[in-house]
Amino acid sequence: MVYYRSAEDIYEEMFLGYTETDTSEGSLIYNSCMPVCIKLSTALLDLDEATKKVFASSALESGYSNYLEMRIKEVGIERKQPTYASTKIDVNGSPNANLKANSIVGIKDNRLYLTQNDLVLDQDGHGKVIIKAENPGSKYNAKVGEINYLPIKYNGITSIANKEAATNGYAQETDEDLYARYLLKVQTPVTSGNDYHYKQWCLETEGCGSAKVYPLWNGNGTVKCVISNSNKRAASKELIDKVKQHIEEVRPIGATVTVVSVEELLLNISVSLIYNSKETTLDKIKENIRNSIEEYLKKVALNINYISIAKIGALILSSDGVEDYNNLTINSSATNVTVNDNQIAVLGEVVCNAT
Repeated sequence: MVYYRSAEDIYEEMFLGYTETDTSEGSLIYNSCMPVCIKLSTALLDLDEATKKVFASSALESGYSNYLEMRIKEVGIERKQPTYASTKIDVNGSPNANLKANSIVGIKDNRLYLTQNDLVLDQDGHGKVIIKAENPGSKYNAKVGEINYLPIKYNGITSIANKEAATNGYAQETDEDLYARYLLKVQTPVTSGNDYHYKQWCLETEGCGSAKVYPLWNGNGTVKCVISNSNKRAASKELIDKVKQHIEEVRPIGATVTVVSVEELLLNISVSLIYNSKETTLDKIKENIRNSIEEYLKKVALNINYISIAKIGALILSSDGVEDYNNLTINSSATNVTVNDNQIAVLGEVVCNAT
């Protein structure tokens, strides 16, 4: 703390050198002045907290999200808000059957979606309709075929299925990602159309989570932007088009811009664990390990050229419940995994064996 002092220290300084006056606890002077010292001490403590709130770095470290957001907004950067996953589903049933807008469909794990418009099935009993998640966030992104559940029975509707993945569901931008965009703007030499500028334009687009810029990649006047989504996974065509459109609105005249998605490099991990089975379960440890590795991979996305097996081992060892490990492999190999320039490492299968 910079300003804080205890009430006792303040009181002692007030009467430093008073040797012939009774200032001991319980004296008239003590009882009169100590309440003031307590108030001064509290005010200094509040001043320390206020100092943490006015600087972006200390607001981040101290968890003052609202103050971080207000400080960063002063330079024109606003937090990206959560978005809703959406896709199109095939609907089957009786000819001319109706499915009203806001009908509920979903996945059996209780992820629910709402139809966005009225649908009347054709003479063959088929139709298509767009659906949107009931809540924002990445948990509502779904693979092909996952959305096949009708929690409510609708007359004439027998089945549904999504032949396209549900995408573009993102959580609210984290404090760390917001602060990283702030640093990019205030600490890097952004000028008209340099590579930092293109990176900034990519990252300020809703849904873009990381970006790498290659100037002059195909000759003079060409720029290539490699992006991931906010979940640090491959970008959808919709996101690529959105980033491209935003850059086209602000880029210098004459530049030819190419925007592409990162390529996902799948990491399948196998490890043998030593743990106390009386205190935890293998499934719980596996969940902890997966969370730790996924968080790490998101932090280093597009910033490293290899995945260190030693680092993965350290993450495993630091996971709750793990006492030791052996036989660690990544993609069936006990060596580092190379990550190419346009690749982003994503976690695949995690196999944990007890030893």
